[in-house]
Amino acid sequence: MAHPKIVLGGEVSTEIQRVRTSDIVDFSIMRNRKVEQHLHLGPDQVHAFITHADGTIDDLGVSHNLLTNVGRDLWDQAFGNSLGKDGAATTVTATAVTPSGGGMTTDQYKGWRVFMPVTGLTTAPVYGNIGTNSATILTIDGWWVGTSDTMTGTTPANTNGYHVQPTCTPRFMGVTADTGGAGAGNTTLTSEQTGNGLGRAKTTFAHTGGNNFYTAANTFAVTGTVTVHRMALFTAANTTAGGVMVFEAVLNADAVVVNTDSLTITSTVTTTG
Repeated sequence: MAHPKIVLGGEVSTEIQRVRTSDIVDFSIMRNRKVEQHLHLGPDQVHAFITHADGTIDDLGVSHNLLTNVGRDLWDQAFGNSLGKDGAATTVTATAVTPSGGGMTTDQYKGWRVFMPVTGLTTAPVYGNIGTNSATILTIDGWWVGTSDTMTGTTPANTNGYHVQPTCTPRFMGVTADTGGAGAGNTTLTSEQTGNGLGRAKTTFAHTGGNNFYTAANTFAVTGTVTVHRMALFTAANTTAGGVMVFEAVLNADAVVVNTDSLTITSTVTTTG
């Protein structure tokens, strides 16, 4: 089978010609033992470039975006509609929800979302991305407002109802200078950057109808000297919450950035059916 080639600036990159089947997810939707639809995730890629203060650009090329094992599990839970959880809360803060009665397994809902009402029935609810959970507490990244897509929502009242829903939304990008490799068994991005303008950031989503892929992109405004080696996509907005690291990639070439540089990284996720 011929391996795909990606053309950049008229030159063929051979770095990503080989795609391992272990990095590809296939699953089928069945009804009455009949396959009605077959869905496929991958292969995926990452493109990065640096824009310097004088306007010059360093194109770092394209590399493979690895789907992690925990990301694969979360994908299955979301598309398989794993059983959710709902009820009333006993305590709610800006970063945590304590469901009445507990009864949870550690990280059972990691990577999912919790939805809660704020005031009356006519007020839109808010949601939080669950970064981790203990037997009694859901830790979230904050309260999100759907229409503005910002983490500026009002903290719900302590005794409000809640609903926990399986989701797979790896929309937050983190980077690291750590020189280790990407691995399917990795669950965190070692020594993830939190300063120098390279802290975890919400990506910009783009998709054109009819295409079998979407992109998640971010431009970091760099404020220090760092050599970025890897990137990853997470389900939570910050390292405090954590979330699930769904994708991880070693950049095709290290991004050596300094103050006033901009580092743009675009992750492409391919879905075919």
